[in-house]
Amino acid sequence: MDIKIKIIRSIDYLSVTDDGSVEFEESKNRLLEIAGVKSPPADFDILLDFRRTQWVLSTEEIFSLASILINDPDSHRDKIALLVLPGVNFNKADFKELCSGSKGVDVQTFTNYEDAIHWFYNE
Repeated sequence: MDIKIKIIRSIDYLSVTDDGSVEFEESKNRLLEIAGVKSPPADFDILLDFRRTQWVLSTEEIFSLASILINDPDSHRDKIALLVLPGVNFNKADFKELCSGSKGVDVQTFTNYEDAIHWFYNE
């Protein structure tokens, strides 16, 4: 099976004001634009890379951004992986609970790039 993965870094779509706060609605629109396909449905999975984000995002804020793709089945094939930094700002269990209502999309979080890529090929 051919695997195509679109990697989207948070610095490519996060919109930040002069005072350093993230503008979530504009960021969501930019994320959808970057993930968008010319003719649906998409033939790729998505890896959202939050590791080099200099802004502190909570688990709920990361879910808010990811959910724009989770709820748009034409923006990806079947899987969405999130790369996050381990630590106090991201809670994997809380994120999994937030994703529990997402039907038909497999969403997983990782702190290691290699593990995320392995998941795309072996699940």
